[in-house]
Amino acid sequence: MTQKERIIDKAATMFVEQGIKSVRMDDIASAVGVSKRTLYEMFESKDELLYLAIRHLQRNKMAHIESCVQSNRDSLAFLFESMELMLDNKEAHRRISHNLRKFYPATFERVRKEAEAENGRLLFSMIKHYIYCGLIVPTVDIRLSVTILYYTATTLVVSAGNMSLPEGVSLEDALNYTIINFFRGIATIEGVQQIDEYIKDKCNR
Repeated sequence: MTQKERIIDKAATMFVEQGIKSVRMDDIASAVGVSKRTLYEMFESKDELLYLAIRHLQRNKMAHIESCVQSNRDSLAFLFESMELMLDNKEAHRRISHNLRKFYPATFERVRKEAEAENGRLLFSMIKHYIYCGLIVPTVDIRLSVTILYYTATTLVVSAGNMSLPEGVSLEDALNYTIINFFRGIATIEGVQQIDEYIKDKCNR
């Protein structure tokens, strides 16, 4: 890991743990043992370092999910588990998204568009694979399905603080309900059977 990569990695951790508004360039320079001048020689501004740090977090998560996809993707159960991985650390994701939108709107838009494109590509390839496996109906519009699913799930996460869910229903419950029933609607008979088995297994855990 180069010095620049080490700084980005440390900054990412600090932004998640302390909040992007609270962390100053002085704090990052002190944490990684470099001068503030050196930090600004490597990064034009806090905005640039913030962008690189958030993308670093997103790419690490995507690499982990893609690694799992390559090792096990012969059932719809893994698709649901992949979606859970994409939405892992929901509270941290909601907090960072809120603060990015409020204090760094340009960076927020840049990060949002790039993450949306990467997540969309992964979901597209997975749905296409499950069509090939006979678990999702071949007539489904993959691009439209990806768009609807991605925006529905991310809206649930980002808007969680303003939502009034039924008593006893958590955000995780709402996400699982949304994702599972979305795929039930485009699954083949064999796919629906796998979904039912997944739900039964999840209830017995």
